Amino acid sequence: MAKVGRKSTPGISRIDQPEKHNHGFFVRVQRRGKIHSAFFTDKMHGGRAKALVAAKRHHRRLVAKLGLPRRMSRRRWAQLVRRKGTSGVVGVQKLMLKRRGVVREYWLATWSPKPYVAVRKFFSVRKHGYNRAKLLAMRARRAGLRSME
Repeated sequence: MAKVGRKSTPGISRIDQPEKHNHGFFVRVQRRGKIHSAFFTDKMHGGRAKALVAAKRHHRRLVAKLGLPRRMSRRRWAQLVRRKGTSGVVGVQKLMLKRRGVVREYWLATWSPKPYVAVRKFFSVRKHGYNRAKLLAMRARRAGLRSME
């Protein structure tokens, strides 16, 4: 039996849920924010091997129809808006930290100059004032993005 792993079949996952009598392969392809998915059960396709063949065939058809995914640079990926934050700028957020019973307010800038490296820079509202701390965090974020590989 062929092992279904990350390298052998990207976009295809094995699902085994004995308590729900659910066994098969799940195909998922995402393009332009839309997810295309299908489930191929062992029972409907005459066994595990045939279900995998059907899942691979469906995956190939989807990729042929939708095209290969576009590769994004790390910098572009870091600038994608994923949710609405407190600052309106991706990678900049307001924090309230409690240390030794005292609550302090900060603006935080984060970025990743290299793969697997995260940089965080804090700007104190008490030291710089609210607007200046936010502005410094936004500047630090922009400078950090420019330094990305």
